[in-house]
Amino acid sequence: MNPIPAGIEAYITKRVSFAFRGRTFNFALSQGLFSSADIDAGSRLLLKVFSQMLDTRPPPKRILDAGCGMGVLGICAAAGADCTVRCQDRDELARQITEYNARQNGIPQEKLSAHTEPLLAGDGPWDLILSNLPAKAGKPVLEDFIRRSSGLLNPEGRAVIVVVNPLADFFRSRIEKIIQDETGPGHTVLVYGPSEGPREPVRPGPGFLTQNPAYHRHSGRYEMKKIGYTLDTVYGAADFDAPGGPAQAGAKLADKLGPRLPPASTGLMYEPGQGHFPVWFAAGRSLREYTLAGRNILALEASRHNLRQKVEIRSTVDFHALVGEKSWDFIAAFPEAIPQTDRLGAHWEDLAALLADRGVVLLGFPSAEGERFDRKKPKFFTRLGDVKRKGFRALAYQKTRF
Repeated sequence: MNPIPAGIEAYITKRVSFAFRGRTFNFALSQGLFSSADIDAGSRLLLKVFSQMLDTRPPPKRILDAGCGMGVLGICAAAGADCTVRCQDRDELARQITEYNARQNGIPQEKLSAHTEPLLAGDGPWDLILSNLPAKAGKPVLEDFIRRSSGLLNPEGRAVIVVVNPLADFFRSRIEKIIQDETGPGHTVLVYGPSEGPREPVRPGPGFLTQNPAYHRHSGRYEMKKIGYTLDTVYGAADFDAPGGPAQAGAKLADKLGPRLPPASTGLMYEPGQGHFPVWFAAGRSLREYTLAGRNILALEASRHNLRQKVEIRSTVDFHALVGEKSWDFIAAFPEAIPQTDRLGAHWEDLAALLADRGVVLLGFPSAEGERFDRKKPKFFTRLGDVKRKGFRALAYQKTRF
């Protein structure tokens, strides 16, 4: 089980209270996650329907909170019953804040665990599946969720989902038998039971995209700096139709540096997205060992698939979780800034620990973020290059001493 990192408070931007069935909960929120200002209306409507169920049915023993966000649904479900709850989200920041919120509300680890994984990973069957389904997950993924969740329920189990109203009819047409249908001003809650469907959970790991074709969004041919490459993209990650601005700026700088970029045998690709930069980089330079790290497990799985070689992946919110494991000769990083937080100084400290002697780091940012990052450069880093491209900036540095 992954521990709650000591620095998670740095990503908390607001705290709110919420009452459910006579108990007041306190939740930490983050600008880096959905519903960063308050508990969203969809979750409130789902919990209203769930509370009604608890008044008329035996309490569930095994509960899955699929797409947990800050953990509101799973924590409320875990508080008043003899049960275990598995919370899951594709985003490592969501996992960490869910763990944090559970402990802050007195929910022990034995009762609620949080995991960075795709929807419906984890072995069933389940007595209850709760989900505030993201509208942007992609219709093939949402269809797979309905079929698979029905198959993963116990004979008397229930799935309770909340969706935005424009998608309600899409879900109604795909649920075999709706037990309850409640519509609010912006959301609809649908309750359904078990039916024929896949009884196997979604399993992340090598071969993920082949084994879970619902996540496959597009296959295409791309080009950066006259180097062509092919990519399979997934739902749930950005840059599915073209490489993003930071990756393109990074490729421009790497191409400009050319032979001045020292040879590297081990590489860390941080926040690689669908894999545009690592696949482009691998087409022109060989690395003996790749590590992929970042928040989004779906993006990491896509990058691993697209590299088509053995790689290690790590779910992490920032560089700090990697410190102490190993050092890398080359790091390419495209960190995303979270509003109302400032981690740039900490990034520099961690990069100093992660790079091997004379190692090189190349980073891509929006231009303003790149300017702020460069101003904090420690003396023991030497800038190797700097390029700007259409509102984005790439910077490269070599570690000269530590």
